[in-house]
Amino acid sequence: MTGTPAKHDGQRPGDLFIRQVLWLVDAYGGRDQLARASGNRVSARTLDNWVKGQYPRSAVTGAVRELDAWALQNVAGYPEAAGAPRLIATCGPIAGGPVREPAAVPDGAPRRRRWWARARVLAGGAVVIAAAAATTVVLLREDDVASALAPLPSTGDGTLYPETTGSIGANTFADPRTLIDNAQPIPADTTVQVRCRYYAPSIPSVTPDGFWYLIDSGDWAGRWSPANSFMNGDVPGARTVHNTDFAVPLCR
Repeated sequence: MTGTPAKHDGQRPGDLFIRQVLWLVDAYGGRDQLARASGNRVSARTLDNWVKGQYPRSAVTGAVRELDAWALQNVAGYPEAAGAPRLIATCGPIAGGPVREPAAVPDGAPRRRRWWARARVLAGGAVVIAAAAATTVVLLREDDVASALAPLPSTGDGTLYPETTGSIGANTFADPRTLIDNAQPIPADTTVQVRCRYYAPSIPSVTPDGFWYLIDSGDWAGRWSPANSFMNGDVPGARTVHNTDFAVPLCR
């Protein structure tokens, strides 16, 4: 079966491997969905580690090769649509080049910390910082945050989709990545029109799917709200089955 993902114009990190993985995840509506669609060639947990920067650096692993080969045959737009090369070209020694081993130091000679060790520590620190930034709200001025982030995608398929809030209503935000400005909540049991959905697992409460809706109704138009704050077709008072309405198209 051939997938037809939407163009990924959301998060576009400088790390080309992460950019390509994020595009594939968004194309299939989440990590679990991509894992299932690919025939479990890679697990959702592995995908989660990859987008946090914990991907193969010393070799192109079997999981990377299998997902790459599957995507070439089944995912329309791969790899060009993500604006990044293929997965096998952006990880391991192919991407980073061979590791240079330091010259041996004679016994008794003063030992200096190798440049490659410092670089490895710095690279590891950058990965930790990037992962923390995805889950932590940084208290910056709104104009500083807005100027530092890429523009959000805001186009669906031209159709508006009605979604109804649950019994506690839904918060809305100016930006789902930074949680700026949550002063305009949507009341409980309120039906609004939704333009598209966007993947931004910025806070634990939007799990397990990590999607947000772009609202296109009333005073909330142009604002974002967690998809799991809506009924998504579930029956009021019954068990929650759907955290996201996947009929709503991805934002692009």
